[in-house]
Amino acid sequence: MRKISLLVLFLILTGCASKQDKLYAKLSKDDKKIVEYKGHFKVAKEDVGRKEPVKAHKPEHGIASWYGQKKMIGHSFHGKKTANGDKFNTDTLTAAHKTLPIPSIAKVTNLENNKSLIVMINDRGPYTKSRIIDVSSKAAHHLGFKNQGIAKVKVEPLHEETKELLNKLSLKPVHGKKPHGKIKEPKCTINCHVKLMNIKHGIKVE
Repeated sequence: MRKISLLVLFLILTGCASKQDKLYAKLSKDDKKIVEYKGHFKVAKEDVGRKEPVKAHKPEHGIASWYGQKKMIGHSFHGKKTANGDKFNTDTLTAAHKTLPIPSIAKVTNLENNKSLIVMINDRGPYTKSRIIDVSSKAAHHLGFKNQGIAKVKVEPLHEETKELLNKLSLKPVHGKKPHGKIKEPKCTINCHVKLMNIKHGIKVE
């Protein structure tokens, strides 16, 4: 029985390693060069001073939209700095939220088609009362509402995954703190790390 359990565990680990290797192979040359994170840890005004700001938020329901199309006429957020000094990339799995810590990890579920995606919160917004989250165009594509523009969603903060992300970035969950070193395992960039989180949760990503 023990041998069977060990064999099953070996097969699971081998499968995960295989998925990671395939993911690494898909990374662009530019993506592989990212070895540091320049954004600082930022919380909403009501969370400043809290001992555990990462755990200060609960799941919420509301309307999601998306932003950052590269070919937008007149103005595009692609390549510009986010609210905490990170650089916005419309091709990554990120999102903007009004109060969740930056950076942090959240799970977004499209309640209209039941598709889910894990994203990194790295910006503030949306600046419209009727909406609770703005995701990147890549995230909107995965969630299946890019063409329609908006969707009813559930947003769930993932506390343990956020701790894992902050550890990778060498970033303490203290308002205003900056990373004190290069990101851990630079072979797997930040977006790669978020993709692996999706894979661990059984979510397929490109």
